[in-house]
Amino acid sequence: MKKNKNARKIAKQKFSKRLTVLVLILPFILSGCIFGVRKPSQSTQQQVAQQNGGLFRSEDYGVTWERVTTIYTAGEQKLSFDASNITTIALDPQDNTAVYVGTQHDGVFYSYDYGEGWFNTLTQKGTVNDIAVDPLRSCTIYAAIHNTIYKSEDCSRHWEPTYFESRAGQFITALTVDGKRSNIVYAGTSGGSILKSTDYGWSWDVKVRLDDYIKDIIVQNHHNPDILYASTQKKGVYRSGDQGEKWDTLMQLDVDQSEVDEEAIFLALVEKTEAKMRRKMNDEEYANFARQYKYKKFAALGGSALGMSLNSDKTVEDGIIYANRVGIHRLVWEKAADGLEGGIWKEIGLLTPKSTDTIYSVVVNPQNTKDVIYGTNNALFHSLDGGVNWNISSLPTNFTAKFLEFSLDNKFLYLGAYQIGK
Repeated sequence: MKKNKNARKIAKQKFSKRLTVLVLILPFILSGCIFGVRKPSQSTQQQVAQQNGGLFRSEDYGVTWERVTTIYTAGEQKLSFDASNITTIALDPQDNTAVYVGTQHDGVFYSYDYGEGWFNTLTQKGTVNDIAVDPLRSCTIYAAIHNTIYKSEDCSRHWEPTYFESRAGQFITALTVDGKRSNIVYAGTSGGSILKSTDYGWSWDVKVRLDDYIKDIIVQNHHNPDILYASTQKKGVYRSGDQGEKWDTLMQLDVDQSEVDEEAIFLALVEKTEAKMRRKMNDEEYANFARQYKYKKFAALGGSALGMSLNSDKTVEDGIIYANRVGIHRLVWEKAADGLEGGIWKEIGLLTPKSTDTIYSVVVNPQNTKDVIYGTNNALFHSLDGGVNWNISSLPTNFTAKFLEFSLDNKFLYLGAYQIGK
């Protein structure tokens, strides 16, 4: 732990200013030791003048943006990853300034100054599907690239493969680390397996097979790291309350559709309910009967299981926000009359019509649960009242707003751009 803290401190000192960085790394470059400073691929350089991708940063919640893609180099040559497709954004829980981004073709980029300048590593290995930073040891980073998990214990200087999928066509698609016991690491695969390591990623065990592409795995580190969520490509969201040993689908929970006129539903219910039926029911039976008109099972909403983005709401003890093909929903835990707590999905009212504009990213301000931002292929939508009212702004790119993340100190909003194939 002390060794890693010292390593990160030294690394931050080296990367804080461009000039300082160049002076410090030059001797290492000449001696054959390179700190991940590499050119983007040739295809990326050819596209820079024509396309508009990479990573963007905003200080005013997405009203204005600046592109932050400058790569630190040892010479006068100016390089950037402007044309890169961003595939993931990862933050360091112990360092607000540290940002890691994965790309489709250009490896991993990392910055220790909120994205002012970047270093490049793990190039020419395939698509970077996910990155996870050890919450207790800042210099330990995991990267899921193609069918392999790579690990660095020295702030991205050196990497070692710790696991690979031997089956043809199988990829590592998701990574996350337990916030209290960072020896515990979770991974998801394109085949639907959720893997668990208890020795810092060196050996792995399959905990469950969900038989669908794992898009995201979230550990509720801000509340209880025993609780995990996993979203899939076509089967919706699953939850585990025991460190991944047992998983339950959340698609059979009720969904409260906020845009529904509850009074109209009640009147329709009354019309459909004959007086003699009402007389045969006690209050509890009638309440349960009425409930079916107000609520549906989440899976009954066509497209709800097609996951687009899953994020944790860190303003509450155990909450997530889930973008799917029919909208955005929050998972809320409510206490029933018997005192038991149950989950329910709450629909968020949107400015965009349902099923007409795909939502690719959604994020909740870590300091304000009503502050919600979501991105589509051509616009950004921002609500300060939980979805009652929305402001719309254009994107700073002709790519899609594929990823949105707040810096952990709430200073910046990051947007990762990705060109969706037509």
